[in-house]
Amino acid sequence: MCDRKAPITATPTRCLRCCPAPCCEPCISYCIFDLESAVFDTRHIYQRACRELLASYNKTLPEAVLMRCGPMETPEMAELICRKCELPVVWEQFLVQLNEHTCELIANPPLMEGVERLVCHLHSNCIGLALITASKRSMFCKKIRGHEEFFKLFNHVLCADEYNQPKPQPDCYLLAMELFCDKPPAECCLAFDGTTKGVQAARDAHLQVVMLPDPELPCCWSELATQRLETLNDFDPEDFGMPYLEPLPEPSPPPSPRGSAADKTLTRSSQEEEVGGSTQEEDAPAADAPADDAE
Repeated sequence: MCDRKAPITATPTRCLRCCPAPCCEPCISYCIFDLESAVFDTRHIYQRACRELLASYNKTLPEAVLMRCGPMETPEMAELICRKCELPVVWEQFLVQLNEHTCELIANPPLMEGVERLVCHLHSNCIGLALITASKRSMFCKKIRGHEEFFKLFNHVLCADEYNQPKPQPDCYLLAMELFCDKPPAECCLAFDGTTKGVQAARDAHLQVVMLPDPELPCCWSELATQRLETLNDFDPEDFGMPYLEPLPEPSPPPSPRGSAADKTLTRSSQEEEVGGSTQEEDAPAADAPADDAE
């Protein structure tokens, strides 16, 4: 078996689809990213939308209710929140309000930390890249405004109006694999998703999946994932037989407050000693002054 962890100083450009690694295990040569949970960082937007909408009714979202909402579809979540928080509106109306407020917040979401660095690395090493989204094509084009050059790195995009069954059904991942020139075997594909339903869909499509969940999501809800990561900066392509990616440099430690205070005290003491020494020299009588003649 080849040693995937052998030290490499540079990333050679090679096509894994044409020149697979000489290893007895299949390596990953295709990656599929979920737009809403693995490319755009929208993990806290739905929580924020719920909290802000409930605040307009002078209500708060209990943590116990929030945790139950995790694996639910949006209509089911809206019905639960309406019932538990005793809102003065029917859940269908609350659902409309929630969707409208979420769209306002999600209009220009930030990229997931580390995704641009990783996607550029995979693209430069001939890894096939596909993107799936729960948005229709028209909404997708609005979402990516300002990031058009980055999204050109993806070979294929599969939108919600191009597949039938949403997650947790595996349709979106199965169809995304078919978009590549030669439909690859599932063991050569890797999914990146941040939701429990997305992980379920990827696993039902027989894919390995890297999960990027909300940090507060209980570990038991990510048991199906091959890996669970907080950000894509923590992802190591060599774990899946892909080309080496130079790790980010370790951040320099912040200066110690205690050390800074000690340095200031030491500097102040040195300055005081210098001032004190100068004063003593001015006050001391000259050593070679002649003594007064005795009468």
